[in-house]
Amino acid sequence: MRTAEAIQVLARHRGEAVVVCALGMAANEWWAATRAEDSFYMHGAMGFAASFALGLALAVPTAPVWALNADGSLCMNLGCLLTEAAQGAGNLHHFVVDNGVYQTVGAVPMVNRGRADYAALALAAGFRAAHTLDSAEALEAALPGILATPGPVLCVLRVEPESSFLGTPPMTYEGPEMKYRFGRALEARLGVTVFGPQGY
Repeated sequence: MRTAEAIQVLARHRGEAVVVCALGMAANEWWAATRAEDSFYMHGAMGFAASFALGLALAVPTAPVWALNADGSLCMNLGCLLTEAAQGAGNLHHFVVDNGVYQTVGAVPMVNRGRADYAALALAAGFRAAHTLDSAEALEAALPGILATPGPVLCVLRVEPESSFLGTPPMTYEGPEMKYRFGRALEARLGVTVFGPQGY
């Protein structure tokens, strides 16, 4: 399947999930499908979408939280699987868009491409469940059951490498604006306090 197809399926099933997107392809495609300002789009922090999502899941245990990761980003911080398993956040679902390349830097092949089994790694780390899916139809059929399973759950989405992630434009803001749009959206949706009286 193509990345956009996988993301569109996820977007249809999102419900009230708070989504943290890895920089590059995952973030660009999620923005294109949803224009969601209550999602967080990583910039310049490759590898840390999963850690950010875990922190949110632990801070707001009543909200479903998704990490929308990529295989390159996951491999930059593979130890995140151990931490997620150890913390056992029941509201966390971790999706990995696996295209086998570092697409953001010109589709350089991934280390151990075609041999690494991220779902098996997650299970060995102690995740409650892990899945690997390679078609939009399989994802559509499996997703309700995956989301009904208490986390942490890993779901690997096998997609085709594409010529350029720049074909899908990124969100139109970043930096401090990202922080405030996301934080205020969480305050409104979840009834939590993100910013103090001075606005930060």
